[in-house]
Amino acid sequence: MAISDHFRGKALNGIDKKGRVSVPSDFRGVIQTRHRRVIAQDGFDPAEGDEGRHASAGKVVIVSRDPKRPCLIAFENQYVREYADKLALRHADLRGQEREDAIRDDMEMLGSTFDLAWDVNGRIVLSARLCQRIGIDPAADNGRDNLVFFHGVGETFEIWHPANFITHVEGRNPDLADDVRDMVEDRAK
Repeated sequence: MAISDHFRGKALNGIDKKGRVSVPSDFRGVIQTRHRRVIAQDGFDPAEGDEGRHASAGKVVIVSRDPKRPCLIAFENQYVREYADKLALRHADLRGQEREDAIRDDMEMLGSTFDLAWDVNGRIVLSARLCQRIGIDPAADNGRDNLVFFHGVGETFEIWHPANFITHVEGRNPDLADDVRDMVEDRAK
């Protein structure tokens, strides 16, 4: 089943001293919609009442550190399924151990993932280590280092320190960089 619901748009949210930050409601909606499709595909019938393993899965975002950029990549279980299928196709021309090694190398990203459940307010908790990885300081009082930028990029979304994101996109998409700058400035007012 191909992913048909995509993460779009951007949001800037504050993070509190405990590392709690709200996942944008549109992004939570995509995760829940994808989750409902997966459980329907798996043959789960809500009328039978056996939610079991499906009960909380629609309220979890999976987060991985980006190996090359100072951001986190966020997705849900449907993306994991699709990712594995895409890797098999990407390496279809390889055979034997070479193919297995190539797929395993690409799948290593999944080994460094964290499942983050959101609370009734839609907040996840970013650990001190994850915050440090992307340059966020939940204890900052300057109104800039305690902001989290969410950027929808289709099948996944990214979590950034806004200044790092601006630096990353400035050269190739100055309008987007300006939009994020404006969001930060508006937040500071």
